[in-house]
Amino acid sequence: MPEKQYVLPMPSKRGVLFFLVANVLAFALCGAVWALVWYGDFFSPAASAVWAFLAEHSGWTVGAALSPLFAALVLGYGYMRRAMARRARERAEALAEAAKAAGTQLPA
Repeated sequence: MPEKQYVLPMPSKRGVLFFLVANVLAFALCGAVWALVWYGDFFSPAASAVWAFLAEHSGWTVGAALSPLFAALVLGYGYMRRAMARRARERAEALAEAAKAAGTQLPA
């Protein structure tokens, strides 16, 4: 058995540039959010209004807190159904191929 050689792929210039631009944008966004929180006195009335609404309506607060969880569950459910359908299709294809190799036909 030949010995495996592991070679790391060399990143392309375009990929490295995209990575750097994405990081610059991410740091800029983080800096903007930090500046908004730190220096955003104009933002205080809007934040107070949102806080007052959420304090009065606990159902909306719980919904806002759980929405990422529900979104992840729905996404995972979709991926699970797709994987189950793929496995069933592969199983049916393998069974049909085995039947064909044996010279028989599967019932329709």
